[in-house]
Amino acid sequence: MIITNENDIYIYFEVIEQLEPQKILDFGMFLKRAGSVSRKVMNREVPEKVRLDGVDFFPETNFPVWKNIYDRITDYRIFFNNGTSGKYDCSILLGIRELQKKVSLTQIINAARNNSRYALISDISSPWMEAGCRIADLKVEDDIYYLVDFGE
Repeated sequence: MIITNENDIYIYFEVIEQLEPQKILDFGMFLKRAGSVSRKVMNREVPEKVRLDGVDFFPETNFPVWKNIYDRITDYRIFFNNGTSGKYDCSILLGIRELQKKVSLTQIINAARNNSRYALISDISSPWMEAGCRIADLKVEDDIYYLVDFGE
């Protein structure tokens, strides 16, 4: 799945800029799906000092440059079987419907909650509401995104 929605790209970088995370867990590797060959898209960028780890839901599409963009890449099957070590400031879950074709929404929610303080998501459903966390709406033109705050 290629990401071409400029609002998705905008919100990705805007949330990173506003939260100033030191460590990001990118479910689905957004920059890979946007076709990026660096941490820059549309004159925005993820600073090099930020640790950017990716959970690759589409390992069949491979291009060596992504190993330079992400500090660590983990195949989604390995990630959901073994988990991750460490806590992230923010998880990115844009295009979650595509990710749900590979693992359940419950698994994704639990992984985000167990591994990060915040999660940026593009689709809200009742399991997120039932997760017992604060959710803020983020509007970009006609699109609505959600910033989930799992607390500390």
